[in-house]
Amino acid sequence: MEVAMKDSAYVTDYFFFSVKKKNRDGEDVLDYCSGVNLDLFLPMVRGRLGMGSNPITSGLKLLKYDVCSLARSKGAIARPGLGTPKCEGIPLSGDTWLMETLLIENPSGMLPEEIVAFCVDNYFRRVAAFSLKKYEVPDSLLSPSEMQVQLDTLCKAA
Repeated sequence: MEVAMKDSAYVTDYFFFSVKKKNRDGEDVLDYCSGVNLDLFLPMVRGRLGMGSNPITSGLKLLKYDVCSLARSKGAIARPGLGTPKCEGIPLSGDTWLMETLLIENPSGMLPEEIVAFCVDNYFRRVAAFSLKKYEVPDSLLSPSEMQVQLDTLCKAA
């Protein structure tokens, strides 16, 4: 019995992850898109980093390649940069956003909600590890509204 794939998205004011099932040239693909709000994370990183060492931006880029590895382990083919530009359907503020896209071909065995949960958990762990505040990441995935509260606390200027 094959499980029907459903689109999945996780959106906060700070970051988002979206995976949508699409059809491309008659084949099922997954369209991955992620983004971080650089303006909201700025108080957390201001004055603490050298050029190119910002974990907020590098964390998002590294996470994209973690998703590529996950896809490869499931027999899928990940194509960085070939996803839908501008992450359609995600309501973004007028702030400065860094976005990453990825197209996953032959995604059988990969569910959008599992990919999104993987991304949220891994990205939040990276952000929390960088925070100057002592913080223990919960074992279970927070709802977007709960995550928003946690990020508001972690990202306040130290």
